[in-house]
Amino acid sequence: MKTALRLAALSTLAISSFGASFTPQPAQAALFGERAVEQQDFIAVAAPVGNTGRHQLLVLEQQSNRRDCWAENGSTVEPLLLDFDFTGICGRFTDSNGYSIRTGGEDLGMQYRLQVVRQGDDLVLQGTTMRANQPTLELGRAPYTNDFVRIDLNDGWDFAKRTYQGRTLGHVYLSNQEQLSALTNDSGNDSSTVADRPSTPSNPSEDKKPSQPSQPSQDQDWRDEIELTQGQQQEIEEVRESYLAENGRLDSQLNQARQELQEMMIGDASTRQVRRQRNQVERLRQRMNDNRFSSMMEIRQVMSAEQRTAFAEVMDLDNQLADADEIITMLLR
Repeated sequence: MKTALRLAALSTLAISSFGASFTPQPAQAALFGERAVEQQDFIAVAAPVGNTGRHQLLVLEQQSNRRDCWAENGSTVEPLLLDFDFTGICGRFTDSNGYSIRTGGEDLGMQYRLQVVRQGDDLVLQGTTMRANQPTLELGRAPYTNDFVRIDLNDGWDFAKRTYQGRTLGHVYLSNQEQLSALTNDSGNDSSTVADRPSTPSNPSEDKKPSQPSQPSQDQDWRDEIELTQGQQQEIEEVRESYLAENGRLDSQLNQARQELQEMMIGDASTRQVRRQRNQVERLRQRMNDNRFSSMMEIRQVMSAEQRTAFAEVMDLDNQLADADEIITMLLR
């Protein structure tokens, strides 16, 4: 119960970001860059999903040395950031809105999604794809346990941060300097790069579709019902490109405002000045949320009534925007 509650708290803290799921295609890759980071400031964690025996990826970042964001006991991880206000101290990224794969300078968020699957006594961090003729990538492993456990990344994989026009954004990359073609062709038989299917799944259902997203895999017919025409895909791509540019600019401003707020909290700024800066941070957050919602409404207008009906049926209406990101990402595969 304690584990389930802690994971629920982490999920509640997640901030949805439509643009993070809609990572640029190669033609738009120049929109974002990446910046190397101190690897010890990040940790990849396999976080249990209640008592289901399944896990999901959680990435934590130590942004300040004022307090530890996590503690380790062997391979077990305790997310300490749940016990205090970690603003400006820790970063936490719980889904594809906060992290994605990048190889050879190319964002792969539209091609690959990160998930944790069980293979025998191991938990394997995989990049899975719905595109034909592209294998599943293995990024790291952890020992299986129904607890928070550290994932050790395979050789060649490192944490990095997304950049926009020279400014560092919050989005985390799991990055490999090799081109995707090199990873899939040169290492086709290397278990450290290309993952095999689980040889000893925990239950029969896992053997059927181990790399499919949890919700859509329950009913694969939804893709046929929402099938987008070529014209619809082009319109959605245009909406996405406009959104990425605007929210990249806002995210850059938000990061700077957060940093200024942190400096004010440490320094001699008056209470009034700190409150004013905090209000600026909240306004920028709201503008990003409004921009995301407006983009979703533009995409909604592209769909027919039948498509919107099928779309609503597979969405988690309690977390509508985040789930919509995941589904549309797969629709634009």
